[in-house]
Amino acid sequence: MRGLGSLALAAAVVALPSLASGLAPYDGRYVGLMTCDVLPGQTVGQLKTEFSMMVAEGEARYEREVLRPTGSGRLGVTERGGGSVASDGDITVAGSAAGQTWSYEATRNLRLSVPPPS
Repeated sequence: MRGLGSLALAAAVVALPSLASGLAPYDGRYVGLMTCDVLPGQTVGQLKTEFSMMVAEGEARYEREVLRPTGSGRLGVTERGGGSVASDGDITVAGSAAGQTWSYEATRNLRLSVPPPS
């Protein structure tokens, strides 16, 4: 199975180092809600689950729990992936997950924003 998903813009910054620290402006830990479109013949509705992402030196790594196709529970499988952060905060991450009898690859897009320096 091959799945495509989208990352909701409801991502919230949990912690972000000061811009004065010399780190890349988007470095930090992010959490949010990930939504995946209906996959015809595979899922019965849109799936939503929490995700977490770390950004360090222009590279993003994320993970999220994979839900049952009915959306009624977790499978005990984690999707993981990553990608590069552009200077404007745009990220396209690619990830994958696998169970005993299935696997998929996913591409997700999001845009990060940085609070103004204090």
